[in-house]
Amino acid sequence: MLSQQIYKSFNQKYRTALALVMVLVLGNQALVQPYLIRLTTDAPLINIAGRQRMLSQRLAKAALVYDRGPRERTIAALEEMSYVLGLWSRSHEQLARDSARNSTAVRDGLATLEPRFVAMRDAAQQVISSNLGHRSDATMAHEGLATLLDHEAEYLEGMDRVVGLYEREARGRVGTFRRIGWLLTGSTLAALLAIGLLIFRPAARLIRSQVAELALAHDELEDRVRERTRELEAARERHRTLIEQFSHVGRTSAVGEMASALAHELKQPLGAIANYAEGCLIALEAPKPALEEVRQALKRLLDATMRAGQIIERVRRFVTRQGPNREWFVTNHVVNETVEILGIEANRRGVAVTLDLAPGLPYLWGDPVQIQQVLVNLARNAGESLAQSQTSVPTLVICTRMIGQESVEFAVSDNGEGIPPDRLDRIFDAYFSTRAGGMGMGLTISRTIVEAHQGRLFVESEPGVKTTFRFQLPATFSDDERADGSHRGR
Repeated sequence: MLSQQIYKSFNQKYRTALALVMVLVLGNQALVQPYLIRLTTDAPLINIAGRQRMLSQRLAKAALVYDRGPRERTIAALEEMSYVLGLWSRSHEQLARDSARNSTAVRDGLATLEPRFVAMRDAAQQVISSNLGHRSDATMAHEGLATLLDHEAEYLEGMDRVVGLYEREARGRVGTFRRIGWLLTGSTLAALLAIGLLIFRPAARLIRSQVAELALAHDELEDRVRERTRELEAARERHRTLIEQFSHVGRTSAVGEMASALAHELKQPLGAIANYAEGCLIALEAPKPALEEVRQALKRLLDATMRAGQIIERVRRFVTRQGPNREWFVTNHVVNETVEILGIEANRRGVAVTLDLAPGLPYLWGDPVQIQQVLVNLARNAGESLAQSQTSVPTLVICTRMIGQESVEFAVSDNGEGIPPDRLDRIFDAYFSTRAGGMGMGLTISRTIVEAHQGRLFVESEPGVKTTFRFQLPATFSDDERADGSHRGR
């Protein structure tokens, strides 16, 4: 509301200022321009009036030359009189025509001169027409000359008064024009001062205040952006922590579901250890123990112990690794360890696991346990799909390959029943599962892990034929790889 009132106030002031400027412009046109135009005509009129005096004298002089000069100058004098008489008559007509714009005194002065002008003009024409150089009509020429000379002095005196009137009026108009100019200049300066004080200064003050408010708003916005950025960073950290927790739960859940198969797998090396230990004890109780047989039994016992320890270590590392640990890792080595973890369950379910691993793959940068978890999730989903299907030869294929020069692709395929088209778009949604009792978090966690490694996860399915989950990770070569091509996975 306040801004609207300020806008209306300044709008009214701007309109007033524009109106004032328009009045000054119109005042200039109405007052100054007429005086300027009149002053441009005063000087020519004064010149014409002054020239009239000179022309009347030239006319009288030419008449005297004609009357009293030598014979050879008579014709030239007549031509001079004729030429001067034409100029003098036209100038007189122009003065009479333009006298309407002058004062009454100028018009009266010209009217007083009119009879003398007519008498002098007629006398000059009489002299010119007196036989044009022949002295046969000398009387007519003398009469004309006498008339011309009689009126010349008074004509010159009257013309002097008219020229004086012209000059006084011109000086008066110049004075009036000067006063009007000063008045308009003072009015313009006063108007500019008023516009500056009443409009520009408040406007500048308002602009400065608005700039200050904008700067303050900008600072507040930056503070909010920084605060929001911190909140987003905290939210992203919480999200990452939550994903790690879900990831850990997923790995623990996977091991829990494989517990029976792991127990069976561990039972064999543990039983072998017990049998080898018992056999060694019996052999050592003999009077002459077969030390070579005992040595071989202890060696097999050690192998069984190492095998059990490796199984336990793989499971422990898979379950207990919770925080992200980025490092260079061998692409195909992660796949091989995944198969070792899943091999027990796959054998129990009768699923044939096939590897199609491309040689010479580059090292990848990331968390190998998390990538291994993605492979475990995809392989276990495939195994469960194969267990629900009626496939005669259930097969699980894990592939790796290079995609151009930019990324490495992992693919997990099965020949199970596939995914219906209406469920394909929702397969990565949280809490969505195609299995009864499934949490629906495995694929969501897998996609989050892949995207955290700047990769992407997608699925292709042909129901009843084949289903393939693929994910691609950027193939970022280390400095050593760029230099000599080493550090490549096998």
